[in-house]
Formats: sequence, C-alpha cells, structure tokens
Amino acid sequence: MTPTRIEAPLKVTGRARYGSDHNLPGMLHGYLVTSTIASGEIVAMDVTAAKGAPGVVAVYSPFDPLTLRTPSNAMLGPTWVPMQDRDVTYHGQPIGFVVAETFEQARDAARLVEVTYDERPARTSLQDSLDVAVEAPPGMDGTSSTYVVLAEGVESIDDAFAESPVVAGGTYYTAPQNHAAMEPHSAVAHWDADGLTVYSGNQAASFQQGELASALDVDPSTVHTVNPFVGGAFGGKGRTSRPRSSPRRRPGCSAGRSRRR
Repeated sequence: MTPTRIEAPLKVTGRARYGSDHNLPGMLHGYLVTSTIASGEIVAMDVTAAKGAPGVVAVYSPFDPLTLRTPSNAMLGPTWVPMQDRDVTYHGQPIGFVVAETFEQARDAARLVEVTYDERPARTSLQDSLDVAVEAPPGMDGTSSTYVVLAEGVESIDDAFAESPVVAGGTYYTAPQNHAAMEPHSAVAHWDADGLTVYSGNQAASFQQGELASALDVDPSTVHTVNPFVGGAFGGKGRTSRPRSSPRRRPGCSAGRSRRR
C-alpha cells in the first residue's frame, strides 16, 4: 500500500482551511504600506488621506507606532519588529499598517499614504560590501560561529595551500531563490476572555506563541496559536516576523506613494 499524506487530499481539492480562511464576526483587516526605496530614512509620512478614507479604523507608522517589544526565542534569538524606527534597509520593508473594516478599504487607503525619504545608496553586491561585513555572533548556547576543521598535522589553511601540489580556485554564483508557497503569509487574530487566539500557517506554533507573548508583554499561557495547515514554507514561516535584512516581500503588501529628497 502506497502511503498517503493525511492532508494531501484536502489541499489538492481546495478543502484545506488555512489561517486566512477563518472569517470571524466583526473582523477588521490590515494592509501593509511598504518602502519604495532600498536604503535610507523616512523623513515624513502623510497619512491624512488614508485616515479619512472610508472604513479606516487606524493607521500606524514609525511616527505613530504600535507599542511592541522585541521578542526572542532560545533557538533563533531576537527578531525584528517593524515600524519602531525610521530606518529603511530593503525595498518592500513594512513601514506602515492600515486597519479598516474590509480588505479592499484597507488596501485602497494604504495606497493613499505619502512617504518622503532621505535616500541612501543601496548595497546590492555582497562582494562589494565585504568591507562592512561583521562576524556572525555566537550561538544561543555560546558556541562559536566559526569552525576550523583541519587534518591531523596541518596547522592552518594557509599551510595546507602552500604544501598542496595543485590549488584550484573559482568564484561560484547561485540564482536567487524566493518562497512560492500555496498559502501566503497571513494571520487572523481574535481576543476574548481567554486571551489571544491566532490562526496562522507557521512552522513552529510554540515559537509563535512565545514571540507574540513577548512582543505584547502578556503571559504565554494567554496566547493560543492554531496552525491548521502549512501550505508550504521552506523556512519562510518559522518566525512571527522576518529579519530586518530580508530581501523578500510578502504577498499582499502595498507600497504607498513616495517622495525623495
């Protein structure tokens, strides 16, 4: 008998309910405003038109942010929290968040946000930016990030090269990769007397629980993370937030109108 993945029939027939498939009564919808530059500082954000748009409940930005703490977990360390400062380090970085009564209202209002930047040259080449590279920090258990493996009697890599009869060298490049999952990044959150319940496709419900509790400054026992299915992830759904240096954009993001000076 050929083994079958338990969730496979549900996924391929469209019957699997992902995180964003949970529609709750009175649910509000959020839409991101993302940066249109790759490096620089946000000088100003005009959210007047967005706040006055139909159905809009709130607009958040680095100038009027949600109060969030930087969460951390024992395996992966701290993660980045958006909209806590005005620095931009990659194109598509979340810099604003519009909350409205419907998805369409939030999306349309996000497009009304006008952003003024002080743009800096972007570093787009790893090779050209090695002069500003830093050593990776030790692991959470204190293990060094640098490993040297040498054969018995060999004291250094330089010695090994010097004693080798033939040394071959080259530069190798790999194509960029992006996550293309069936289920986009999404979350549906609900507060009640028992605390916070979040429906979201993720690869580590316990990580999400801990990071949300830390960011919101609540007891982890009051945070319930429900992970119905993971519609593909490849490492992209392992954390509640993505690293600040990530070059990837989440599906469903909106870039507001920009001005540069």
